[in-house]
Amino acid sequence: MRKFSSVAMISITTCLAACGGGGGASAAGSGSPVAVAPSPTPAPAPAPAPTPQPAAPKCPAGQTETTAPTWNGSAWVGQVCAPTPVVASAGTLTTTVAAATYADNSLHQSAFNALNLVRKNAGAGLVSQNAALDTSAGAHAKYLTTNIATAFTVNAHTEDPSKPGFFEATVGLRMAKAGFSAGGYWSEVIGGTGASRQGSDCVLGLLGTVYHAAALLNQSTNIGIGFGTDTANIPMCVADLGAKSTESYPQVAPSGQIVAYPYDGQTGLFYSFDIAFEVPRPPVALFPNATSGTPVIVNIRNSDFVNYKAAGTLTPVVTKFEIKDAGGNLVPVGILANSGITGSGVSMTADANLSEGFAVLVPLSPLAKGGTYTVTFTATLKTGGDPLTKTWRFVADRDR
Repeated sequence: MRKFSSVAMISITTCLAACGGGGGASAAGSGSPVAVAPSPTPAPAPAPAPTPQPAAPKCPAGQTETTAPTWNGSAWVGQVCAPTPVVASAGTLTTTVAAATYADNSLHQSAFNALNLVRKNAGAGLVSQNAALDTSAGAHAKYLTTNIATAFTVNAHTEDPSKPGFFEATVGLRMAKAGFSAGGYWSEVIGGTGASRQGSDCVLGLLGTVYHAAALLNQSTNIGIGFGTDTANIPMCVADLGAKSTESYPQVAPSGQIVAYPYDGQTGLFYSFDIAFEVPRPPVALFPNATSGTPVIVNIRNSDFVNYKAAGTLTPVVTKFEIKDAGGNLVPVGILANSGITGSGVSMTADANLSEGFAVLVPLSPLAKGGTYTVTFTATLKTGGDPLTKTWRFVADRDR
């Protein structure tokens, strides 16, 4: 039994070997297995050629890259360009000037020092004494004194060639004749010292107005001063101011700041203003009284203002401009502004006599003598821009 089982197992093994070779159809007829070649493995498809990487894009003319682009394998993405600033955020205010050469204790020195003290504290930048402007201002002061009987019956800033003391007909011509090459801004103001006969009061009196104050606080970098006398032999001042033709953006306040006069903490201010006597006269419809309160001058022409204007995004809007007395009561006012400034919730009257960036608040009646007043100003310079805001105080305690 055990032997039979072994033979049977061998026979089965032989059969399996013979049958596993593919049916016994080989030519050799030996019954050995036939090797079959495996199918070849297909070659992998070639990888697609990478997209050629071009040079990174550049910002258009007049714009600066604020975020660099990145290459994502097929294109540059993520670049951000912004208009190139024309003025640094720190602005261009003049913070130091050479000492003036006016004689010590002279009317000229007193007026010069008073103006620069105000301009510094108001944030307008200092002005330098300019010999050419001293010449033009001095010449016109002499002309006015010589022809005082008639000089103020016409435009006091012009000269008649048929009159004695003639220098040149207009402010610009007088400056040019004296050797000053004015740029985009120049002005002339004329005032008097009043009974004090102090040069500083000629300046402070002019600063207590609308248009003359704005002229004294504007973007000038140079000044010349002349003095004469009026019909009562009281000192009369002429100040010629301007920026040189080589200065592109003079006296620009830093980002987030404004020019504000009266300046914070100022005392010794006139509490009233003879508004009917300023030439040109502020609008009668807005200010019907002959006397008002001392004006509050604001200039929003800072570095943001200038850069937004260059970029075409400047849209200045005043949202608050008010003055309160010591008891917190609103003082009734009228507000004038350059035509480029609008109001939202603030009633403002466009005034072509005010230069770019200026807004002026005028109390409708004289302020209380010795009163402390608080001014709040808020504006935006472009749609969606951060608010530009300032709150400050002053004391009005001087008689005219």
